[in-house]
Amino acid sequence: MAKKSIRITGIILILFIFSLNSFSKEITPPEKVLGFKIGEDFKIASWSDIVKYCKILSKESERVNLLTLGKSTLGRNFIMLVISSPINLNKVDEIKKIQKMLHDPRKISDEEAKKLAKEGKAVILISCSIHSTEIASSLMSMELAYKLASFNTPDINKILENVVLLLVPSVNPDGIDIVYNWYNKYLGTPYESSPLPWLYHYYTGHDNNRDWFMVTQKETRLLTKVYYHEWFPIVIYDVHQMGKYGPRLFIPPYYDPINPNIDPLLLRELYIITSQMAWDLTYNGKKGVATNAIFDAWYNMANRAAPLRHNVIGILSEAASVNIASPIFIRKDEIRLTRRGFINYEPQASYIDPWPGGWWRIRDIIDYEEIVSFSLLKTVANRKEEFLYNYYLFAKRQIEKGRSEPPFAYIVPLNQKDYPTALKLLEVLQKGGAEVYKALSSFKADGVDYPAGTWVIPLTQPYRAFIKDLLEFKVYPRKEIQPGILERPYDEASWTLPLQMGVKVVEIINPFNAELTLVDKIQIPKGKIIGKGNRYFILPYQTNDETKIINRLFSEGINPYVAVESFSLMKQSFSPGAIIVPYNQKTKKIILRSISELGVNVFSTNKEIKVRKIKMETPKIAIYQSWIANMDEGWLRWVLEKFEFSFKVIHNSEIKSGNLINRYNVIIIPNMSLSALIEGRKEGVPPEFRGGIGEEGIISLEEFVRNGGKLLTIGHSSELPIKYFNIKVKNLLSYRDFRRGETEEKGRIYCPGSILKVKVKNSHPVGYGFENICAIFFRNSPVFDVEKGEVIVYYPDYNPLLSGIIENDEKMYGKAAIVECSIGKGKIRMIGFKPIHRAQAHGTFKFVFNSIFF
Repeated sequence: MAKKSIRITGIILILFIFSLNSFSKEITPPEKVLGFKIGEDFKIASWSDIVKYCKILSKESERVNLLTLGKSTLGRNFIMLVISSPINLNKVDEIKKIQKMLHDPRKISDEEAKKLAKEGKAVILISCSIHSTEIASSLMSMELAYKLASFNTPDINKILENVVLLLVPSVNPDGIDIVYNWYNKYLGTPYESSPLPWLYHYYTGHDNNRDWFMVTQKETRLLTKVYYHEWFPIVIYDVHQMGKYGPRLFIPPYYDPINPNIDPLLLRELYIITSQMAWDLTYNGKKGVATNAIFDAWYNMANRAAPLRHNVIGILSEAASVNIASPIFIRKDEIRLTRRGFINYEPQASYIDPWPGGWWRIRDIIDYEEIVSFSLLKTVANRKEEFLYNYYLFAKRQIEKGRSEPPFAYIVPLNQKDYPTALKLLEVLQKGGAEVYKALSSFKADGVDYPAGTWVIPLTQPYRAFIKDLLEFKVYPRKEIQPGILERPYDEASWTLPLQMGVKVVEIINPFNAELTLVDKIQIPKGKIIGKGNRYFILPYQTNDETKIINRLFSEGINPYVAVESFSLMKQSFSPGAIIVPYNQKTKKIILRSISELGVNVFSTNKEIKVRKIKMETPKIAIYQSWIANMDEGWLRWVLEKFEFSFKVIHNSEIKSGNLINRYNVIIIPNMSLSALIEGRKEGVPPEFRGGIGEEGIISLEEFVRNGGKLLTIGHSSELPIKYFNIKVKNLLSYRDFRRGETEEKGRIYCPGSILKVKVKNSHPVGYGFENICAIFFRNSPVFDVEKGEVIVYYPDYNPLLSGIIENDEKMYGKAAIVECSIGKGKIRMIGFKPIHRAQAHGTFKFVFNSIFF
């Protein structure tokens, strides 16, 4: 009896010790830090509370590490949780090394890859709430992390053993607080569900998820470094929300068209994962799941799209939204399935199990997202070796394509009109993980001789699809949805970067030999002063970065001159727009510092420059900012700041107040609809954010121009002077808000985000520094028919398409893209197309700069 008692006591003691090992430390659940349960109605977390909880979790759990990757745009800590077993966390450097080796099949064999796949762990990244009003996933991330840190189910233990999860609670920390403050300020008032009157990312708003190949913003730079330079995750799952009245959740398969640069085998593997997600959602009673609809696999720049060109499984989910955290009730007859891929509300291939309507809460969103997250982690954990080996295989297939089929390389010649911008294009490729080489000696490719120093991007590298997709000319697939009406892309049809940036890039279609060296980091070469004179400096004004020199001169109270005609000096020809700067110690200091930093060349001379020239006026710039958040306005601010323009943002009240000419000489109205500009929001927002510039503002702006000001309108804001200033210009392509359900018009010019050819009158100040042919980005943009006014940029008398798609193009033949009209002492300059376009269109930035300067 005593022996039996000792045996039972021993078993109890073993079980107690085991329980201590399993639950040696209580893990704090999120509600104890936040003060509410995750998913509770009307409750969201501030960024400081999210960071606070992640710190506590990291401190309490040996399964969680907290990394601070850097700072956000407005200076908040940008964090990432690393979650796995303690054994894995103690050898993360080894795991990262294996990932990097699998990423590049040129350095290992198939057998070595299989061995590494067995030894390695699957690195998965989940990114949340890049769009800050889509706030549920930032809350879900804390609950997901808590469960992985504290639960000991077989599935979770398998996940922790085989997976390293990189969990980003928000890709936009600033936006979390912007939404938190706005929502809580108006909670319980009639404006509880009112839209933000400003961007939730300081510069880009919703377009922060259109920056994943250009990588201009701090947040995308931080994560791109994680993706393609440090951790090499094999899956990136980007968690989003969409409108309220459609499906409850979208997950892939993606809708048509499929970009041909994406490996079909990779998509097959992606759909294995998402098929299991759909099964798990349905098994758990979650209705209203859509697949093969809305979101296509064509465009490149989103956080789920760019990874697909990097041999990474990029997964998007889009849950139906609530009013931030306020629940909504939706009747069945309010559910709308009107977007791409649906027939009606009934069960169909893209929507097998319809949602019947009812209450929809933030807890519902979190439940759907959490099921999907665990499904992903479990699927990969159970087939870890297969997924890791396939990551290697996808890269190997890209390298084999680069070796066996054209194009074999892209070449960036040295003889560029704007060499510093050519280097910026190469930097974009490098940030995305592509390898850029330099020729050590002269070589021949496709029958053309290239000198030593030429830039070469071979396609026998793992990220071949990424390189090709950025640099090639595109033909967007044509799909009629009604006779004469084409289906629109989800975002845009083309993004060909050399065309947008104005950089000469040559596609090589035959194999060639060249002695190349890998360049780790693009270095801007120091510019030089050509000539030894001390009377004038001359800026040829052929590069974008010369704009910075001009602005530095202005900031020091120096007003240079602009030549308004061609001239020759020192056996060098200068075009209209050349900048002439009197030589003195102050200007010399600015010039020397600038050419060293910017890589531009400046001329100096002792001779008098006998040319007609005009002294430049210091710009006093105002940018109009509506209370309807405008991404084009944010991108404009970002680009102007980068090129060192000083400006002030103004709102309705200041425009209405009049006497604008006493404060500014340039006013810019970014692309927006006429109703947004004049009327703004009439209701549903607090009174101080209602309305637009109104009749008072129209009168004030016309007075500004008549008194000598320059009014620059971009895109559809050009409807303002056309309608109200009595100018003799018509717009042939009026504004349509297709995302709000407005329908396409048969016979209308159809060009939903493509790159077109235009002709430039480069003797006009707005055309200074341009060749007579230029590429522009066009997206349902105004096309001007000019009866009276000066046409500066216009479409040719033939199909202008360079990359993308266009229909009914004959209606724009010979019509204007940029127009100048004089009123009184001032000028109105109207740019129809998108000259900034997400900071990609370096080749047309100067249309804006010139409109300011001259």
